[in-house]
Amino acid sequence: MRVGLLTLSYQLFGLRSIKERRAIVKHLVAQVHAEAAAFAVCEIDPDGGLHRASIRVAHLSSDSARTASALARLHEKLERGDGYEVTGAETEML
Repeated sequence: MRVGLLTLSYQLFGLRSIKERRAIVKHLVAQVHAEAAAFAVCEIDPDGGLHRASIRVAHLSSDSARTASALARLHEKLERGDGYEVTGAETEML
């Protein structure tokens, strides 16, 4: 089995409270869960401040090419949205 990890760092715009920040992170996590059951996701580095957030997504498959493709598609989907954009991305295969 191959595990792929995708780490995405975000710049968040126009936030006035931690509650608004949590809503964006919750939205990102929900988008990952809606994509496929093969993904697991969590927020990392939660103390990044009000205008920064990072998530890490894991994908498990017997085929490393399939894992890489799935993570690339997910990265494109999560690249930009209302109030956020990716400032950094890193993919690892284990």
